[in-house]
Amino acid sequence: MDIFLKEYDYSASKQWCIDHEGFLLKAVGFYLVSIFGIKYFMKDRKPFGLEQPLIIWNVILSTFSLLGFLFITPTLFNVIRKNDLHVYTYTHITELQTGKVAGYWTFLWVVSKIPEFVDTFFIVLRKKPLMFMHWYHHALTGYYAFVNFSEDNAHMIWIVWANYLIHFCMYGYYMLRALHFRIPPQVAQTITLAQMVQFLISLASMAHLTVLHYTTTQHLAFTFRGIAIASFMLSTYFVLWLRFYNISYLQAGGKKYVQHQEKVNEIKKQ
Repeated sequence: MDIFLKEYDYSASKQWCIDHEGFLLKAVGFYLVSIFGIKYFMKDRKPFGLEQPLIIWNVILSTFSLLGFLFITPTLFNVIRKNDLHVYTYTHITELQTGKVAGYWTFLWVVSKIPEFVDTFFIVLRKKPLMFMHWYHHALTGYYAFVNFSEDNAHMIWIVWANYLIHFCMYGYYMLRALHFRIPPQVAQTITLAQMVQFLISLASMAHLTVLHYTTTQHLAFTFRGIAIASFMLSTYFVLWLRFYNISYLQAGGKKYVQHQEKVNEIKKQ
């Protein structure tokens, strides 16, 4: 725990990720076995309510994400300003990774992918639908984060920054839902669309970085393993999110829109 409490050190944090890569993979294995085991166990049992813990959990994650976004943003804009263009942010390691503030919150984002597994336990214990895209992205993102952070892949900073902002909105949305607020489906649609845009921007930056790596003599923050994992992850995420977006908001009037209208009609009849 000392790594999280003492003054941030980039090299030490990278080494921590390297040392705990095996632990992460075991945690992913435990996560997968547990969620499907609980799902099977709950098959003939009543769902748990867990409304209060769920509200608290979403408040914690939304607040954490907002803080991460706020602490990284000034440094991101400062790096862009000093180097005239944003390309430098995904081709070179800067204070976004090494700085005592922005670097620390980048490292916290990496580590946060493990406790985020808790999201899925709420789903299976409350007997809500467990989608492939949900557990798949939780299982894979942590490995991507550990590898790319420890191997000095600068491109990930745009994912970190955007993900903090999106998670602030997303967990805030989940909190309001847990509090039984009726929220228009356009809100969830906007969050889903923002996630897809994030994937595309990240893929574009990695494609540019890869071209620069193989066509110039510049020393760039690039490793083949990091780029390969990131490209596979983000490409599959985009396909899964695109399918979800089509079913939820476009196809046959959009599943989410239809469900929302049905609830509105029920309330009107009361």
